Amino acid sequence: MIDGDDGVILLLYEAYKAYTERVRDARRDVHQLLLEEEWRVAMRSRHYLTTQCLDAPCASGWMTLYEYGTDINFLNATSLTRTPTKLRYLQKVLGLVLTFYVGSLEQSSLCITFGVPPNTLSRTLRKAEEALARALNGYAPARISWPSPSCQVELARMVNKREPLLTHTFGFINGKNLRVQEPSNADLQNAMYNGWLHSVFFRGKLTDLQYCPDGRMSVVSDSAFPCSTAVTGRILTPLKDGDIEKIEPSLRATARTLHNAITSIRQAAEWGMGSVQKVYSRLNLPLPYDPNLRGMRIGNLFRLANYRVRTVGISEIKTTLSGAMEMPEQLAL
Repeated sequence: MIDGDDGVILLLYEAYKAYTERVRDARRDVHQLLLEEEWRVAMRSRHYLTTQCLDAPCASGWMTLYEYGTDINFLNATSLTRTPTKLRYLQKVLGLVLTFYVGSLEQSSLCITFGVPPNTLSRTLRKAEEALARALNGYAPARISWPSPSCQVELARMVNKREPLLTHTFGFINGKNLRVQEPSNADLQNAMYNGWLHSVFFRGKLTDLQYCPDGRMSVVSDSAFPCSTAVTGRILTPLKDGDIEKIEPSLRATARTLHNAITSIRQAAEWGMGSVQKVYSRLNLPLPYDPNLRGMRIGNLFRLANYRVRTVGISEIKTTLSGAMEMPEQLAL
């Protein structure tokens, strides 16, 4: 039998063992509750860091703040909720809109690059485009204008110097179809695109005596440009496939020579379009279906291209037609 002292010790041990187990279970429950609460706080705050915005651990700003800053600074920098960041400097806003025009980055990539949320990026980009349009609209180096009569004569002289068969040709045109986003409403799509092209604007300017008083002045285009009887002799196009057989045999050599001259001069139009699209890749993506936003964006892109050409002074069209790349006669002999 167990004496009195041993029995007391056993009873105390059993009580201590039960108490220890209850404390361990309580600590485990409290730890689980703390983990669940911290997870709910993290889900509500939504402060995440992705691998694309993290630097090397040794050079990270978080590590610098943690090692050399105080606990109060670290908590204020990481735990306080605040309004989304904005682009504080105008040069940063200009960099945003130029990056948007030059590249073909998606909105998520632009958000990572400039460190702003999507809503702030969209709002700032729209306001920046509107401000850029107002700035370029009345700026002379970025103007889009019809050449004056004296300028038409000078341009025709430069073209005639390169191609003697073209005596009164002062310019070249090239149609370009740009992709447009499809609106969700079919009626809205039919209203915005009904098959009517902007070539009618150019034909109206070419036949208007106010803009082109000399009826002999003409331009060259590709064979697909729509022409009517009202602009006969004003828009010169190269021969299509099979047209040479329809001409009298005695005139075929002259027609082929004129065809080669038109094709040579019209190549400058391809250079002009390439100088815009190769620089501003945004034109290669579908443009907004909103006509106001689309017109503003196209106007900004072409005005920026004109500004670059006029300020830098380097243009492949000017270099070719002015004869700057031609070999001097004394060296050619």
